[in-house]
Amino acid sequence: MKCKTLILGMMLSALPLTAFGHTDAEEHQHDHAADEFTTLGSHVHGKALLTLVLEGNEMQLAFESAAQSVIGFEHKPATAEQKQEVAAAIAVFNQADWFSVNQDANCELAQADASTDLTEPHANEGHADFYANYLLLCQRPARLNQLQLHIFTLLPTLEHIEVQWIINGRQGASEATLQNSTVSF
Repeated sequence: MKCKTLILGMMLSALPLTAFGHTDAEEHQHDHAADEFTTLGSHVHGKALLTLVLEGNEMQLAFESAAQSVIGFEHKPATAEQKQEVAAAIAVFNQADWFSVNQDANCELAQADASTDLTEPHANEGHADFYANYLLLCQRPARLNQLQLHIFTLLPTLEHIEVQWIINGRQGASEATLQNSTVSF
Protein backbone atom coordinates (compact mmCIF):
# COMPACT_ATOMS: atom_id res chain seq x y z
CA MET A 1 0.00 0.00 0.00
CA LYS A 2 1.49 3.24 -1.15
CA CYS A 3 0.00 5.40 1.64
CA LYS A 4 1.11 2.99 4.38
CA THR A 5 4.62 2.78 3.01
CA LEU A 6 4.92 6.57 2.71
CA ILE A 7 3.69 7.24 6.23
CA LEU A 8 5.67 4.49 7.87
CA GLY A 9 8.81 5.45 5.97
CA MET A 10 8.44 9.05 7.14
CA MET A 11 7.83 7.90 10.71
CA LEU A 12 10.81 5.56 10.72
CA SER A 13 13.12 8.32 9.54
CA ALA A 14 11.74 11.00 11.84
CA LEU A 15 10.86 9.36 15.15
CA PRO A 16 12.59 7.05 17.57
CA LEU A 17 10.07 4.22 17.53
CA THR A 18 9.64 1.90 20.49
CA ALA A 19 8.18 -1.57 20.64
CA PHE A 20 4.89 -2.13 22.39
CA GLY A 21 5.02 -3.33 25.96
CA HIS A 22 3.78 -6.89 26.33
CA THR A 23 3.40 -9.88 28.53
CA ASP A 24 4.66 -13.29 27.50
CA ALA A 25 1.08 -14.53 27.25
CA GLU A 26 0.01 -11.93 24.70
CA GLU A 27 3.13 -11.65 22.53
CA HIS A 28 3.14 -13.46 19.19
CA GLN A 29 6.26 -12.83 17.14
CA HIS A 30 6.50 -13.95 13.55
CA ASP A 31 8.53 -13.25 10.46
CA HIS A 32 7.24 -11.03 7.63
CA ALA A 33 10.08 -9.89 5.41
CA ALA A 34 8.13 -7.02 3.87
CA ASP A 35 5.84 -6.19 6.80
CA GLU A 36 6.77 -2.82 8.30
CA PHE A 37 4.57 -3.47 11.36
CA THR A 38 6.80 -6.26 12.60
CA THR A 39 9.85 -4.03 12.29
CA LEU A 40 8.17 -1.54 14.62
CA GLY A 41 7.38 -4.08 17.29
CA SER A 42 5.89 -7.44 17.95
CA HIS A 43 2.53 -8.58 16.70
CA VAL A 44 0.63 -8.03 19.94
CA HIS A 45 -3.03 -8.65 20.65
CA GLY A 46 -4.90 -5.72 22.23
CA LYS A 47 -2.48 -3.14 20.83
CA ALA A 48 -2.32 -1.08 17.64
CA LEU A 49 -0.16 1.50 15.94
CA LEU A 50 -1.54 4.72 14.49
CA THR A 51 0.66 7.13 12.57
CA LEU A 52 -0.46 10.58 11.53
CA VAL A 53 1.45 12.81 9.12
CA LEU A 54 0.25 16.31 8.21
CA GLU A 55 2.17 18.09 5.51
CA GLY A 56 0.66 21.24 4.08
CA ASN A 57 -3.07 20.58 3.98
CA GLU A 58 -2.82 16.80 3.47
CA MET A 59 -3.16 14.52 6.45
CA GLN A 60 -2.38 10.81 6.18
CA LEU A 61 -3.34 8.32 8.85
CA ALA A 62 -2.24 4.69 8.97
CA PHE A 63 -3.64 2.16 11.45
CA GLU A 64 -2.22 -1.34 12.04
CA SER A 65 -3.28 -4.00 14.49
CA ALA A 66 -3.37 -7.74 14.93
CA ALA A 67 -6.51 -9.04 13.20
CA GLN A 68 -7.40 -10.71 16.51
CA SER A 69 -7.93 -7.25 18.06
CA VAL A 70 -10.22 -6.16 15.21
CA ILE A 71 -12.28 -9.21 14.25
CA GLY A 72 -11.53 -11.77 16.95
CA PHE A 73 -9.47 -14.27 14.94
CA GLU A 74 -6.30 -14.44 12.87
CA HIS A 75 -6.79 -17.46 10.66
CA LYS A 76 -8.07 -17.44 7.11
CA PRO A 77 -11.89 -17.15 7.31
CA ALA A 78 -13.33 -20.65 7.01
CA THR A 79 -17.06 -20.05 7.33
CA ALA A 80 -19.48 -17.69 5.65
CA GLU A 81 -19.93 -15.96 9.01
CA GLN A 82 -16.19 -15.34 9.38
CA LYS A 83 -15.96 -14.01 5.82
CA GLN A 84 -18.86 -11.69 6.61
CA GLU A 85 -17.11 -10.48 9.79
CA VAL A 86 -13.97 -9.62 7.81
CA ALA A 87 -16.01 -7.78 5.15
CA ALA A 88 -17.96 -5.90 7.84
CA ALA A 89 -14.76 -4.79 9.62
CA ILE A 90 -13.30 -3.52 6.35
CA ALA A 91 -16.54 -1.63 5.61
CA VAL A 92 -16.58 -0.03 9.08
CA PHE A 93 -12.96 1.08 8.78
CA ASN A 94 -13.58 2.45 5.28
CA GLN A 95 -16.30 4.70 6.74
CA ALA A 96 -13.62 6.33 8.93
CA ASP A 97 -16.06 7.07 11.76
CA TRP A 98 -13.73 5.70 14.45
CA PHE A 99 -11.67 8.88 14.67
CA SER A 100 -12.21 12.62 14.37
CA VAL A 101 -10.07 15.74 14.47
CA ASN A 102 -10.99 19.07 15.98
CA GLN A 103 -13.52 20.91 13.81
CA ASP A 104 -11.42 24.09 13.62
CA ALA A 105 -9.01 22.34 11.23
CA ASN A 106 -11.90 21.72 8.80
CA CYS A 107 -10.63 18.35 7.54
CA GLU A 108 -12.57 16.14 5.15
CA LEU A 109 -11.96 12.53 4.26
CA ALA A 110 -10.65 12.22 0.69
CA GLN A 111 -9.68 8.54 0.65
CA ALA A 112 -10.04 5.45 2.85
CA ASP A 113 -8.55 2.02 2.29
CA ALA A 114 -8.91 -0.79 4.83
CA SER A 115 -7.53 -4.28 4.33
CA THR A 116 -6.33 -7.39 6.10
CA ASP A 117 -3.90 -10.20 5.45
CA LEU A 118 -6.88 -12.54 5.87
CA THR A 119 -8.18 -11.66 2.39
CA GLU A 120 -4.91 -12.57 0.70
CA PRO A 121 -4.81 -15.92 -1.11
CA HIS A 122 -1.50 -16.74 0.58
CA ALA A 123 -2.65 -15.63 4.04
CA ASN A 124 -0.40 -16.99 6.73
CA GLU A 125 -1.97 -19.16 9.37
CA GLY A 126 -2.25 -17.78 12.87
CA HIS A 127 -0.78 -14.26 12.63
CA ALA A 128 -2.69 -11.86 10.41
CA ASP A 129 -2.85 -8.08 10.66
CA PHE A 130 -5.45 -5.44 9.85
CA TYR A 131 -4.62 -2.14 8.12
CA ALA A 132 -6.50 1.10 7.46
CA ASN A 133 -5.07 4.08 5.56
CA TYR A 134 -6.69 7.48 5.17
CA LEU A 135 -6.09 10.73 3.35
CA LEU A 136 -7.79 13.85 4.71
CA LEU A 137 -7.66 17.34 3.24
CA CYS A 138 -7.66 20.13 5.81
CA GLN A 139 -8.75 23.67 4.94
CA ARG A 140 -7.12 25.11 8.10
CA PRO A 141 -4.28 22.69 8.93
CA ALA A 142 -2.57 25.14 11.29
CA ARG A 143 -5.55 24.72 13.63
CA LEU A 144 -5.20 20.95 13.91
CA ASN A 145 -4.55 20.30 17.60
CA GLN A 146 -6.53 17.21 18.58
CA LEU A 147 -7.39 13.69 17.44
CA GLN A 148 -10.27 11.87 19.15
CA LEU A 149 -10.30 8.07 18.90
CA HIS A 150 -13.73 6.43 19.11
CA ILE A 151 -12.34 3.00 18.21
CA PHE A 152 -12.23 1.59 21.71
CA THR A 153 -16.04 1.35 21.88
CA LEU A 154 -16.06 -0.52 18.54
CA LEU A 155 -13.27 -2.94 19.46
CA PRO A 156 -13.53 -4.00 23.10
CA THR A 157 -10.40 -6.18 22.91
CA LEU A 158 -8.26 -3.23 21.80
CA GLU A 159 -6.53 -1.86 24.90
CA HIS A 160 -3.84 0.54 23.68
CA ILE A 161 -2.94 2.47 20.55
CA GLU A 162 0.57 3.80 20.14
CA VAL A 163 0.05 7.13 18.34
CA GLN A 164 2.98 8.73 16.55
CA TRP A 165 2.63 11.95 14.62
CA ILE A 166 4.39 14.51 12.47
CA ILE A 167 2.57 17.78 11.91
CA ASN A 168 4.29 20.25 9.62
CA GLY A 169 7.73 19.52 11.07
CA ARG A 170 6.68 18.99 14.71
CA GLN A 171 6.62 15.44 16.01
CA GLY A 172 5.45 13.50 19.01
CA ALA A 173 4.10 10.26 20.35
CA SER A 174 1.59 9.16 22.95
CA GLU A 175 -0.53 6.21 23.95
CA ALA A 176 -4.31 6.21 23.70
CA THR A 177 -6.66 4.01 25.73
CA LEU A 178 -10.40 3.83 26.39
CA GLN A 179 -9.88 6.08 29.43
CA ASN A 180 -7.64 8.52 27.52
CA SER A 181 -8.73 8.48 23.89
CA THR A 182 -7.89 12.07 22.96
CA VAL A 183 -4.47 12.90 21.49
CA SER A 184 -3.41 16.55 21.65
CA PHE A 185 -0.72 18.00 19.41
